[in-house]
Amino acid sequence: MKRKRKWRGYLAAVLLIGVVLAGCRRTGGDVNSGDTGSMAGDTMTSTETEAAASEETGSETESRKEQVMANESETELQRVSETENERAVDPIVLVLDPGHDSEYCTRNHPDLGVNEQDLNLAIALACRDQLEQYQGIKVYMTREDGSCPDAEHQGEYCIEARTKYATDLDADLFVSLHNNGTTGVYGAEANGTEVYVSNYSAYTEEGKKLGQLVLDHLSALDLNPRGVFVRTKEEKGHYDDGSVQDWYYLISYSVEGGHPGMIIEHAYMDNAHDNAILKDEEKLKAMGVADADAIADYYGLEKK
Repeated sequence: MKRKRKWRGYLAAVLLIGVVLAGCRRTGGDVNSGDTGSMAGDTMTSTETEAAASEETGSETESRKEQVMANESETELQRVSETENERAVDPIVLVLDPGHDSEYCTRNHPDLGVNEQDLNLAIALACRDQLEQYQGIKVYMTREDGSCPDAEHQGEYCIEARTKYATDLDADLFVSLHNNGTTGVYGAEANGTEVYVSNYSAYTEEGKKLGQLVLDHLSALDLNPRGVFVRTKEEKGHYDDGSVQDWYYLISYSVEGGHPGMIIEHAYMDNAHDNAILKDEEKLKAMGVADADAIADYYGLEKK
């Protein structure tokens, strides 16, 4: 009887141990399940990290795009600045020539109440002052008062000195400012503005374009736009391109000096309509302003 109880005790002990071990295995499974949950949590954290990294990469890409655009803008601004600097360093060089003078080459018209050299100077000074309001142009004048540009010579030699001044400056354009007349008797029929440009092939077409702009601007002052003309003189010979030389030495000497020359005959001093305009100081200045604005339009200049 005692041995049987002992075996039963051993059996109970074994069963108890088995129950404990089974419980340990179940607990181990729960631990494993917990580990699996922990791994899933780790996986979610990694995904979030990748998303954040992707977002950061996109931000970096956008930043690079903005930097490229900024660089392009900076390059464009640099190009504009360089262009402006080039214009500032190498401006258009213009020589204005108020025709005639008060010493040797006078054009006094007491019966008409005007002196051409004085009219020409007033227009030229107004033209210069207006052009100096623009960027990219340098203006010179053959005279700024009544004195002769070449006091030692007269006539053709003085004309040669005027154009040589432009040649020595390596001018882009020589413009001689004048006023017209036919009979010299008050009440003449002809009226309005005439522009004369060179027959030299390299200058003709561009001269006509500028001349037309001058006519357009002056016509706003109630001056009849008579036209842009080329006047030649066979007896003077031919230029190196074979074209007949220009009638006016102011233009032919300019061609020989390597720059275009033109003459603006603003109005007819002996015409009643034009004479009244020429005697109006404000309108006289307005002619110079009109000349300047036409030149600025031709060269595409902008105000300072």
